[in-house]
Amino acid sequence: MNHTPGPFPLKITQSDDFFVIITNQGNHYAKTFDPTAAHLIASAPDLLEIIRALLPHASNEWERLDDLVHRGSRESENAATELDNLIDRAHKIVAKIGGKL
Repeated sequence: MNHTPGPFPLKITQSDDFFVIITNQGNHYAKTFDPTAAHLIASAPDLLEIIRALLPHASNEWERLDDLVHRGSRESENAATELDNLIDRAHKIVAKIGGKL
């Protein structure tokens, strides 16, 4: 799957049947009838920032859960597995867009 490298949008405004996506390198026009997609594009930098901020906390929590698993906690084993999958997905998302942690 291809992705669009930066510049990421700074603002999106709507005009009739298209959206004007304003970036730090000028205006880009995207004809779309889906405002949700346009707003998702505009939110991409914030979402990436949140993923980056949450990953260290998620990793610390995984270590805590893993310690409990080694002490015999079955509930913690399920939670650790689920959290490990989420952390892996977050790393893949960051890598997919070419970002660094």
